[in-house]
Amino acid sequence: MRAKSPTNSVAARAAISVALAGALLGGTKQAGAEEIQILSAASMQTVLNEVIGAFERTSGHKLVIRYSTMGAITERVMGGEVADLIISSPTSISTLAARGKINIGSEVAIARTGVGIVVASGEPKPLPRVESVEDFKRALLAAKVVVYANPAGGGAAGIHIARVIDKLGLAERLKPKIRFGAGGDVTEVTLAQGEGALGLTQVSEIVGKAGAALISLPDELQNYTGFVAGTPTGAHLSEAVGTLIKFLKTPAVLAVLKAKGMQVE
Repeated sequence: MRAKSPTNSVAARAAISVALAGALLGGTKQAGAEEIQILSAASMQTVLNEVIGAFERTSGHKLVIRYSTMGAITERVMGGEVADLIISSPTSISTLAARGKINIGSEVAIARTGVGIVVASGEPKPLPRVESVEDFKRALLAAKVVVYANPAGGGAAGIHIARVIDKLGLAERLKPKIRFGAGGDVTEVTLAQGEGALGLTQVSEIVGKAGAALISLPDELQNYTGFVAGTPTGAHLSEAVGTLIKFLKTPAVLAVLKAKGMQVE
C-alpha cells in the first residue's frame, strides 16, 4: 500500500478563520469571554492544535486543554477531576454518563479514526507493502523497532495493537524490540528511533506530521475509535461551552478532521 503524504494545513486554517468569523460568531468577539477547561483524548490533539487559535481569536474565549488516554480519562473523572467539557470515546462517555458524571443527552459525536502504520518518509529503503495480514506480520518482523502506545495506559490504539500482535502469535518474538509511547506521541517516538522503526497509532496522530509517512492497515486488522464530547454533571453550563460545541461541528472544522484522516458523519 502506497504511503500517504502529509496534508498541507495552511488553507484549512484560513478557511476556519473565515467560517467562524462569518457564520458562527458573526465576525465579532462575544461579550463575557471565559476560560474553558477541556479534558480530551490525546488522539484529538493534532486537530485541536490546528483549530483552537481561530476559535480563541473569533470568540474571545480561551481553551485550556489537558490530554490523556481514553481509559485514563474515565478514571480521572471518576476520581473527581473537573472539566467544562470532556472529549473521549463512546465507551468512556457512556460509562461516565451511567455513573452520573456526564449529563445524559449532552453527548455530541465528533468523528472517528482508524489505526495506521507510521514510518519515516524518505527512508533509503522502499516503504513496506502492507496489503494483507501476512504483509503486516512480515513488516513487524522486519522492523528494527516497533512502537505503539502502552496498553496499560488505557489508549484504544495501544490496547488494540497489543491484542492483534498477541492474536498473530508474535508477542514473544517482538518483545525485545517493542518501545511504548505515552499516548499521542507514538509518531514522534517512532521517528526518533531512526531508520527501520515502525509505529502503530491512530491515523489522526500521523497525518500532517513532518517526516512521517502513513501506511494503511489491512481491513481485517482495522479498529475504529470514535470521539464524543459531553458536559460533566456539576460543571458550569456556560454559553461559551455551547459555542465551542457548535464550533466543533462547523464545516471548516469538519474539513480539518477529514484532512487529519478522520471520518465524520
